[in-house]
Amino acid sequence: MYMLFWSPIRFFETRRANGLPWFAAAGAPALCAGLQAISSSMISAKTGPAMATAMTALDASLPEFPVRGLTITASLLGYPMFFGILFLAVLALDVLASGSQQPSLLARFTAVSLYSQVPCCIAMIVIAHYWTPEPLRLAPGLSDTEILQQLTRYSASIHSGPLMSTGELLQHFSLLWLSALLAIALKVVGSLSVRATVAVATVLFFICMAGPIFNLVLETLQ
Repeated sequence: MYMLFWSPIRFFETRRANGLPWFAAAGAPALCAGLQAISSSMISAKTGPAMATAMTALDASLPEFPVRGLTITASLLGYPMFFGILFLAVLALDVLASGSQQPSLLARFTAVSLYSQVPCCIAMIVIAHYWTPEPLRLAPGLSDTEILQQLTRYSASIHSGPLMSTGELLQHFSLLWLSALLAIALKVVGSLSVRATVAVATVLFFICMAGPIFNLVLETLQ
């Protein structure tokens, strides 16, 4: 499996010839989901007091359902859903660019490429461990609208902090790496040209970055 990191072309060519077990490929999204759930749980635990402060100031009770549990569940489902979106994108690009008609092989190559995200997931756990958010301080007498505005600014300050912003930058580079691996997989399966491979990698990177781009557009419009 180390060849995926050091020699991806050779890795995909070898696996195309010798086969790739489904359990080995499926282990990638499962492992990433587990690691992401750990970091999300740690971050949720550290931001919980701020949310409790805001709810108290709003004179509202916290939901009875476990917020931290829902965060972990969403994290566990995140990577399997991400794999599904990527596979559909890879399949569509294969039809447009090469027409190799090997959906099963492409599905396994898409899944195994997610092993490239494991280092970033581990880095996020380390960041979550060392990250300590500032407490949310609310002046007395604020209206509900002002409290919500303060909470929004507090959330923005969390993401703009050194550790969290570094984590987001690592995630972007990790997605770039994933896009390159998927493009290489398509090149091997569909015998794409270098120009077509670069074009496919670019399209896949924009698909991977759809979430951050959407959030940036929303922040710009606010």
